[in-house]
Amino acid sequence: MANDTRRSTGPGQRLAGVAAAARGRALIGSAGTVVLAVIVLASCSGRAPAGPARTALPTASSPVPAASRAAATSVKAQVLGAYLGMWHAYVAASRTADYQSGALARYAAGDALSVLTHGLYHNYRQGIVTRGQPSFRPQATVAYQAGAPVSARVSDCATSVHWHAYDKSGKPVPGGPPGRRRITARLGLFYGIWKVTYLVVGKAETC
Repeated sequence: MANDTRRSTGPGQRLAGVAAAARGRALIGSAGTVVLAVIVLASCSGRAPAGPARTALPTASSPVPAASRAAATSVKAQVLGAYLGMWHAYVAASRTADYQSGALARYAAGDALSVLTHGLYHNYRQGIVTRGQPSFRPQATVAYQAGAPVSARVSDCATSVHWHAYDKSGKPVPGGPPGRRRITARLGLFYGIWKVTYLVVGKAETC
């Protein structure tokens, strides 16, 4: 994970001031566009990611509970809804660099929320806004305990080819070439609501 750690420089490095605002967490800008997000959270800084206590991390071998297939599908839909909701809220806020947007807190918590908020604040200070929309292809895995969902992991391959950064004058912010980036997110339940607590975005062309 250390290979993903570096400071943002161009616009594709723009989710961005997070590197400066959150030490020990890295930003890897989305190439040629705005930041696709670059968050290497607690696991790289030696701290456990925020989230509900005693929550088991899901793995590919996590057993499906003795619930109906429809119920399991519904849980995955809720997990993906929270994950994509977080990104949609971030993209909407990044159009005006609104670091005070309350929408992110509906879908993210702990370190993930802190890093995203600091990224928006960095863009606000630098006068950077975005246009367009990134695309995502997430897949979810849910972990269960005693037949109940307790945590989830999302694996994604996202691209920001159609998501671009601009300065106050409306000029594009230069950056590296766009590419697909592997994203890993962990989610926990907060009073029955799924929220992203951990987020890592890889280098370009990692998926």
